Amino acid sequence: MDTDQSVVLPHRFTGRTGGATLLKLRCARARPGRPFGSDAVTQLTDDGLLGQVLWSTTCTATDVTTANFRQLRDSGLFLVHVTLNGIPGEPARVRELILAVQVLRSLGVLVEYDLDLFAGTPRFAGVRDKVAMLRAMVGDGSTPAYFTTAAIEADCSPWLAGYQQRLAPAVRPWLGTGGLSHQLAEAWAEILLGERLLLGLRGGAAHRIALQRLTLRSNTELLNLVAASAREFETAGDTRLLDDELVAPRAELLAATMVALRNRFWAANAQSAPDRPAAYGE
Repeated sequence: MDTDQSVVLPHRFTGRTGGATLLKLRCARARPGRPFGSDAVTQLTDDGLLGQVLWSTTCTATDVTTANFRQLRDSGLFLVHVTLNGIPGEPARVRELILAVQVLRSLGVLVEYDLDLFAGTPRFAGVRDKVAMLRAMVGDGSTPAYFTTAAIEADCSPWLAGYQQRLAPAVRPWLGTGGLSHQLAEAWAEILLGERLLLGLRGGAAHRIALQRLTLRSNTELLNLVAASAREFETAGDTRLLDDELVAPRAELLAATMVALRNRFWAANAQSAPDRPAAYGE
């Protein structure tokens, strides 16, 4: 078992995870009589680690059930990377994915995923399908919206290629290194890890509500920007909606709100995180 290097681990917990070890475990697909994750729990039990480590894994939406993942959470599961291969555009699988994410977040399990907005057979219709899926998946504000905008390698219309080139820098305030979606993911990891590590955080319930509202605002701004600009670009071959003077002020306001929210919360919990920097955003 290896330490999970892909997990969002807030810097305040680096080197001081309250004695907990973070692991990434590979779980076998569910089989009759052997629910998903049972092999990982057996391994942890045999190694004498059950109840002493926090762990993450990768699964599909079909692997997720409330009863089983409640048991996995109680066995230390704190983060799941949900694979999205082939889901956008398939209504039944999208509904299954949405339910899986809702189950995981209701259990207090962090959710990660990878989504390239222009992968597969690139079309504006495909972009719309992926945005619609994301909107439904993160619609309650408990999970940040994020995606990648890699250069299109397959054949596509010149207008779609032009749109990709315009969109990539426009969404950087959310999706770039240290962008808002990543800050929100870290903030959610902070509160969850703080609770799971029994740090005795103060004001956790109020912070969760404020964080959920901000995450919802950020998700809505980002996905509305993509949906509206894609529609305009597909129709006219250009759009001003992605211009920096229009995007930057909205993103900066959300980022400032994020910084203030986290600073207030950790100022009230300074004794729980004595190695915290004086303030975020400096």
